[in-house]
Amino acid sequence: MISRLYDLSSVAVVKNYNLSKLSDQLNGQVLADLYKSGVRLGLVDVLWEHFSHLEYFCDALDLCENSTILFEFVLLAEKQKKCFGDLLVKTVCRYAALMTHQILEATSRCERCLRHDDEDDDDVLMFPKSLYPDRESSPVCDCSSTTLGGSCLCSLSGFCSGSVLARRAVSPDIALEPECSHNSEKYDLVCTQLLVLLNRGYKVVEFFVESGQIDNARNVITALLQIPITKNRVKADCVLSLLNVRLLQIHTVDCKFFEGYQIFTRTRARLKSSLYGSHLLALLYGEEASRMMALCKHKSAIKWVQKAIKHVRKELPTALTIEVFRQCCKICVASKLFAEAKALMMFSLKLSEETHGATHPCHAQTLLIYGFYLLNMSEIDESVLVYRQCLDIFLNTLGDVNLKTACARQALGLALFIQGYNHYNFPEALWQIEKSTQILENLLNSKHVFIAASWRLKALLLEGLAANTENEQVALENLKQAKKLYWACVKMSREIVGEMTVQTARYYEHVGKVYRVLGKPHKAEDCLVRAEFIMNHVLEEGSHESLGVTVHLATLYAFDLDKKTSAERLFLRCLRSLREIQDTHVSGVGVDDFIEMCYRGLLRVSDNRPDTQSTYLQWYTDWRDQLQEQNQRNTAKEVLFQDLEHVLTFVSKELKVNTKIKSRTAR
Repeated sequence: MISRLYDLSSVAVVKNYNLSKLSDQLNGQVLADLYKSGVRLGLVDVLWEHFSHLEYFCDALDLCENSTILFEFVLLAEKQKKCFGDLLVKTVCRYAALMTHQILEATSRCERCLRHDDEDDDDVLMFPKSLYPDRESSPVCDCSSTTLGGSCLCSLSGFCSGSVLARRAVSPDIALEPECSHNSEKYDLVCTQLLVLLNRGYKVVEFFVESGQIDNARNVITALLQIPITKNRVKADCVLSLLNVRLLQIHTVDCKFFEGYQIFTRTRARLKSSLYGSHLLALLYGEEASRMMALCKHKSAIKWVQKAIKHVRKELPTALTIEVFRQCCKICVASKLFAEAKALMMFSLKLSEETHGATHPCHAQTLLIYGFYLLNMSEIDESVLVYRQCLDIFLNTLGDVNLKTACARQALGLALFIQGYNHYNFPEALWQIEKSTQILENLLNSKHVFIAASWRLKALLLEGLAANTENEQVALENLKQAKKLYWACVKMSREIVGEMTVQTARYYEHVGKVYRVLGKPHKAEDCLVRAEFIMNHVLEEGSHESLGVTVHLATLYAFDLDKKTSAERLFLRCLRSLREIQDTHVSGVGVDDFIEMCYRGLLRVSDNRPDTQSTYLQWYTDWRDQLQEQNQRNTAKEVLFQDLEHVLTFVSKELKVNTKIKSRTAR
């Protein structure tokens, strides 16, 4: 009865009172309940007016940290054709431009010093005329910085901070100091306000990252990083470093690896010299590991994973600790370090569910990695169930037209595709991929790496359909459509990231393999040779990615072009390198399959030389026996990272989390 009355009173308050006026008089729990009532009733206009104030929205982010209320509010607003994300971006950019203006005013020589008189300088800070008409007008815009749709911050603030900064030759790495003593009080006030703005801006960035609004996050980060540095740089280092880490993450997603490297080196130097930010090195190293993995540099990625784990500290916020372990887990899975991946995954799942709750998008992100782990452990059915659970969370909290929802559909489609080989059930997988592609094309620019990746998955599914149909005409049409999609991926990848990149080489490899199935071996050879050249040029020597392309080229020579001598030479070279990679335990998914292809190819090219073929057959048999023994040993293999068990024990003790978790399955 009491709870019912409380709910009714909450509804009445939301409907009849101004939340902005009440927020200072109510405690946090009551305010959070009022927000829930407003979302449940669909009072978008009331909440919109309240959350349009940056201060109140950031307070709501703190109150509803582990709740999905704000995600649901944004989803409701989108259904009414209102984009709350754009409003937030404009608000933060306006504050950033105003803060830049205030810093410039506080660090410039005052009128008293300029006029050399004794007039008191008690006036308030000068603001742009567009926002405060009673103030003196601001300078004309002549800067070239852009953040929103090709327009500079000046269009939002009415003040051209870029032109003033350029005229004063302000360096982003040098803190501005007052040029005269009369502005010291103004300067101290501005320094305090800058810290408040940076903290609020970072909260908005985290909200955008969690909700999959990458473009909005990038715009806010760009605006905040354009603000000049003041004397409180030490205190602001943590927030600025976190913003740079998020920008590194966005650049990795966009395949802007050189820009990401620049941000990494700059942020690493800042954190190592910082008094308060050294605990953030774990997060930075985790992002650098992801960048290395995107470049297919497995050894470098594992090196940064180890550094990230070693730098985990109790000062690191729980949500960021989960993120570090989640990233490390994904890289361990991709490098076939399954024992380490399992330890990190189970810990991350438990900690994520206790911290965020089972229906939060952050927990769904952890489930996405868990599904990836299960998929690589050949637990396909469980992986599909986990991906479905993850997709349901994203749909309920972020809606269907969202980047993270599209990525979840891609992952589910791939798992269903692999499952389809056992159950011959490809239609749902194809539908999920097509739905994901449609969402990405609506959300992103016409040229984006995510769209190319979605086309690639659809082409893979079409190849699977062609291989599992008895109708030759249908199979041929599917293969032609797959070839068309792969060529579209090649074209888009060349325009976005360039010709000499791993992404473009992968698409050339796919085109070559389709040409081989279509019975066009010479065209297949051209594409595979080009892919091999690019891989060897941009990847580490002996990378399993480049060796995989060479294996496919050798297979083409052995089975289709009758170039047995060239094929045998390539098979032997790849076999030696692949066995060395396999022994390092940092092999990457698919190495065993490539070795198998090498042995089968050697048996093929030596079919008219019985003695040589007998030798190759003995090698093949010995390798199969060793692989079986190794798999049995790996079931009880100790963790490779010596510090991993210690770190997990330490973190669990600090956060009071039980690390002894039984193997779980999706419910």
